[in-house]
Amino acid sequence: MIVVRGDGDRLSPAAERPPFVLEAQRALRDLGYHPGPIDGMFGPQTRAALEKYQLAEKLPVTGELDAETMQRLDVYKRLFRPREP
Repeated sequence: MIVVRGDGDRLSPAAERPPFVLEAQRALRDLGYHPGPIDGMFGPQTRAALEKYQLAEKLPVTGELDAETMQRLDVYKRLFRPREP
């Protein structure tokens, strides 16, 4: 199970910007939530947008990017969609 928390633990620079966070931010933005900069960083604005989305979708409001929330946001489809040439 993948869970991303914005709890301040420091990771390597590459690990701090996992691509699924970027896609979740894009999905939240596209749905009218405001996750802040689309930068792949799981910060307070992304957490707040995620909590609003979870509440609206009747998901457990954790503020975490858990598997169920990522599935509802279609993060996996966004990650693995064909790229335009």
